[in-house]
Amino acid sequence: MNDQHTRHLERRKYPRIDKRMTFELQIEDEAITAEMINLSINGAYCRVNKPLPLMASLKIVFVLVYGNDVDYVECEGVVVRVEEILPENKRYNIAIFFNDIEVSEKKKIESFIEKYQKNR
Repeated sequence: MNDQHTRHLERRKYPRIDKRMTFELQIEDEAITAEMINLSINGAYCRVNKPLPLMASLKIVFVLVYGNDVDYVECEGVVVRVEEILPENKRYNIAIFFNDIEVSEKKKIESFIEKYQKNR
């Protein structure tokens, strides 16, 4: 791992897990299906099939399933990064910061991440 990558990881305040799951984003009146790539208490890194504007406001709902435990998380977020990965196939990676999330929703994510990490 190079020094720049290590410094970037050290700046993270919360752990991030690699977790693929499909969920829905709402931007204005449009629903967009997204594939989550990784998740933390503060945000998610996802793949979508259309570019989204930086700082676009999103309504987000996703389901955390671990064994028999199921939690729904609802929050709002903003797009803080957009990366064109396969323009010919309309694939983009986006980073979302959860800018409006209740403490109870953060606790659901935190609990899920702890269970996920413990059993890896």
